Amino acid sequence: MTPVDLRVEGLALRAGGTASGRYLIEGLDFRIGAGECWVVIGPNGAGKSSLLGALAGVFPAACGRVLVDGRALADWPPGALAGRRAWSPQFWSDPFPSTVAETAALAHGRSAGWGRWFGDGMPVEVRERLDELALTSLADADVQSLSGGERQRVAIATALLQSAPLLLLDEPASHLDPAHQRLLLAVLRRHALSGGSVVASLHDLDLAWDLASHCVLLDGRGRALAGARDSVLVAGRLADVFGVAIEAVDVRGARRFVVTDAEATPR
Repeated sequence: MTPVDLRVEGLALRAGGTASGRYLIEGLDFRIGAGECWVVIGPNGAGKSSLLGALAGVFPAACGRVLVDGRALADWPPGALAGRRAWSPQFWSDPFPSTVAETAALAHGRSAGWGRWFGDGMPVEVRERLDELALTSLADADVQSLSGGERQRVAIATALLQSAPLLLLDEPASHLDPAHQRLLLAVLRRHALSGGSVVASLHDLDLAWDLASHCVLLDGRGRALAGARDSVLVAGRLADVFGVAIEAVDVRGARRFVVTDAEATPR
């Protein structure tokens, strides 16, 4: 895997991607390198999905720019960009019946060549990804029949099968039970250890701590802070952003965040 270099310079985003929308983010700068796992945290409506979309090149920037390997997103041919970054949105649509294996193989076909799709059965790479995400028993199931958590794991498998070094995942832990959340963390860590990079938006602060090497914290008022996990995911700062009292405690070497004031008003 050839590592990707993603740079964000002076990025500003407006709600809805329109000139009249309120500012979600202003003047955001950060850089993502190989082996890093970034999480995007913030209250509802702060712009987490918009930021993931902007990094993928599917949400317009009000100003600033995003560069992949030193090249602005707009200058990349779509096929070449797909080889450098994989974007998994928060919501998906399955307009027609398709098996789990067929859905996953679509992404693999893009990266490996369509001739290798199903000529002699399921490609080895597809089988390995389904096994990695505990989906092998569902390979022949219709994606329209899956639970939310099962379909989420198919989406993650599809992103991985695109064979891009940079994964941009919008709420990849949604619908996942605790066991599959831990499975997700292991899969994403392996991707980073292999030379890839991960950017994922999350709501669960404990999960964010466990995954992140770095973090982008959006406050919902146009401000953002990007940096190393330990300097961004701080209880007092999180309390200010979310409008509730939050304490950090260590449990068997892991940082856990506890909301201690249910009466506070969300910002």
